[in-house]
Amino acid sequence: MKFRIYLYTLVRVLFGIFLALHSTYNVFFYSEFLQKIDAYFTKATLFNYNFIEALAPLVPFEEFIVGMFLTLGFFTRKVLMGAALLFLFLAFFLLDANSLELALVHLVFFFIILILWHKENYNLKSMDYLRNSYLVI
Repeated sequence: MKFRIYLYTLVRVLFGIFLALHSTYNVFFYSEFLQKIDAYFTKATLFNYNFIEALAPLVPFEEFIVGMFLTLGFFTRKVLMGAALLFLFLAFFLLDANSLELALVHLVFFFIILILWHKENYNLKSMDYLRNSYLVI
């Protein structure tokens, strides 16, 4: 049981660090990120809405928040729910934009999040284990 707790914590922290570093890279090279997003929206057919295109530049900042919260262990269950929705939407959007490789990567991220969410009983090393959200603040 102790091994599973440490394994869960290791996966959660490493995944959070990866998301934080990836989003930091996208922020440092923000103009390239915006050009890629623009190219995806020119290829997209189902998800080519103005409000989605207006919110797309915020994705690196959302990834950074999710990564930091996972790394630090704040609101783990709620962050995993939001991240699952984010990565599932990004996977469908990238499938629509004919970027199969990136869609598969985001689906792998989605499944990692589902595993972390399902195995939450091993989340003993998190800051919010068995606490209500208002008690953490």
